[in-house]
Amino acid sequence: GQDRLDHVHAMNEILSQDDRLDIKRAGVVGRSYGGYMTLTLAGRHPDLWCAAVDMFGPYDLLTFSERIPPTWKPYFNVALGNPEDPTDRKFLVERSPNTYIDNIEFPMLVIQGRNDPRVVAEESEDLVKHLQEIGKDVDILLFENEGHGVEKYENKVTCYNRITEFFTKTLKP
Repeated sequence: GQDRLDHVHAMNEILSQDDRLDIKRAGVVGRSYGGYMTLTLAGRHPDLWCAAVDMFGPYDLLTFSERIPPTWKPYFNVALGNPEDPTDRKFLVERSPNTYIDNIEFPMLVIQGRNDPRVVAEESEDLVKHLQEIGKDVDILLFENEGHGVEKYENKVTCYNRITEFFTKTLKP
């Protein structure tokens, strides 16, 4: 159905047949559009995951569309929907991770660059603030000297060590 990402459920059905894998200890991680998908999967299918790492993923498609660079707005309006159009707006709300994020029952780590021009830091900060307000286990790793990615060597070391530590703690391999 529309609420179900069938390929994700099919993936779990196939992976559960492999004795080497414990799908009861699965985590989801993604960056940029993958961060959006991580948030979508976390909120819409919380039963599939034990932990999630969102790296600069859009949290609310309405605020995301307001915050993107002006030169991107025409493309966004065509590719995803125009927030000014009532039908498109309804679609954007239905597809926004924030619509479902209250469903998560597992820890989440959010990674963001302060100088990100695409997915501005406020998107991740809004997500973290909301999850904290409703008592969820969430932490943010905010790089003051990064943009839409983690490019500096020392930040990569910090970032990927933190992800490894997070998943080691939450998934208990």
